[in-house]
Amino acid sequence: ICKANNKKVCYMMGEFTPIEPILKKHPEIRNLNTGLFFELMYETCCAIIERFPQLDEIGMWLFESKNILHYNNFFSGMNYGLDFTEDVMFNHQERILEQEGRSYPYLTFADHLRLMVEACARACRDKGKRLTLLTHIWFPYQEELLYEALKDLPTDLPVLLEHNYTTGDFNPWYPAPKLAGRLPHLKHGIVFCCGMEYHGLSLVPCCFPESESAILHEVMAATPNLERITVRPIWDGQSLLGSPNEVNLYYILKATKDPMLDTETAWADWIRLRYGIEGNDADTLADALRRSYQVVKQTFFEFGIRTNDHSHIPAFGHLESRLHNYGKAQLKWIPTYDDKQNVYDLLISPGRKILRLHREKHEEALASIEYSLAKIGTLKDVLKAADLEDITTRFTDLRTWVTIHQYQYDAYIRILAIRKDGKSEEQVSLINNDLQYLGEVLKDIEDGTIHNSYLFSPDHIRTFIKDVQIRLEKGEPDPAWYMN
Repeated sequence: ICKANNKKVCYMMGEFTPIEPILKKHPEIRNLNTGLFFELMYETCCAIIERFPQLDEIGMWLFESKNILHYNNFFSGMNYGLDFTEDVMFNHQERILEQEGRSYPYLTFADHLRLMVEACARACRDKGKRLTLLTHIWFPYQEELLYEALKDLPTDLPVLLEHNYTTGDFNPWYPAPKLAGRLPHLKHGIVFCCGMEYHGLSLVPCCFPESESAILHEVMAATPNLERITVRPIWDGQSLLGSPNEVNLYYILKATKDPMLDTETAWADWIRLRYGIEGNDADTLADALRRSYQVVKQTFFEFGIRTNDHSHIPAFGHLESRLHNYGKAQLKWIPTYDDKQNVYDLLISPGRKILRLHREKHEEALASIEYSLAKIGTLKDVLKAADLEDITTRFTDLRTWVTIHQYQYDAYIRILAIRKDGKSEEQVSLINNDLQYLGEVLKDIEDGTIHNSYLFSPDHIRTFIKDVQIRLEKGEPDPAWYMN
């Protein structure tokens, strides 16, 4: 189907440990110093291309989901000639000394990454294809590891580095991908997630042509070798087509031909094509939709930290992991004094100040939503009834999401304060007020008073209430609780 439409096809992979039968038959492959693993990667890529000759590219990703805190997750099960078990560590020191003597030359994790990328790139070169490496990273040290691995990558290899449009995982507060500027001599591509994985999917408005334009020009200024712009139009089964977020894709498609395209022109052209209105009416609709991006930045990514579960209302543990892992990463990526102080207040000194800032961010977001709804209301005589209802419903759902999130994160910050200062009647009472409100919203969704959106479905709200109640009644759960 793709070939019939003159489109390229890429085979992507992200886990590189050979399957157990191979390792059992050839245990020497486990030892990365033998080089056999990298030969196997070369042969595997060649075999894939031979099996699927219509492929244009082999694609790789390195840092994703599984064991993301361990920078060698893609070498799981590999070693340097010795499995360092507890028995070996304490009872067979002579085997460790023998292994150390054979570990020559010394290779860093970056060296191993480069060797693996080179092996796959050589296979693609020899088969007339290209290798794309998705540089998606979660933490600053992973960025440094990639830089060390790729800084002396031979430029005659057919490699394209493909970057998420912001450092980290599509966080709108983070900077444009820095590796494009640190490795300007290599070929680059940039990936926009217009399926809005963390921004409300395509169920609520999140329109950001202006940010797309700014990032595109940032990368173009960083390297003369930007070759490709990629858009992910669907996430979690939700397509941007038919939603107001279509404007994000429309701008990218136009910008690939004219990077200097004015975003105001893109807005006007898209609104005329999509909704059939022009002039002041089009400006009014653009004004209403454009504000959605700031709402999402302020709440879905509160204080620059992702505070949603792939756009869904999060459980308690999800808020914990985002703050304690990625809050610290943020200190390096956006180290302004305000951002650093906010993360410090959350992690070290949660109290009245951060609670006030939290409330203000949601109040500002809700005010923007009401502004947009009022603007859309003035277009009732020019928009089609179905379009008017569609846009209004999406903003109404966004308002519900933001309101639920406000009470959720308020309860979460108060739990953080209890950990620091101990439980007080006032904090417990205020947390119970938050939970009572969430319970009322839950009831309204279940009886149909509030529209039931996939983003804040009852099970997510119910889980959060339960998570907080457990901590109030029993203290912090033991690790087994998380597993269940």
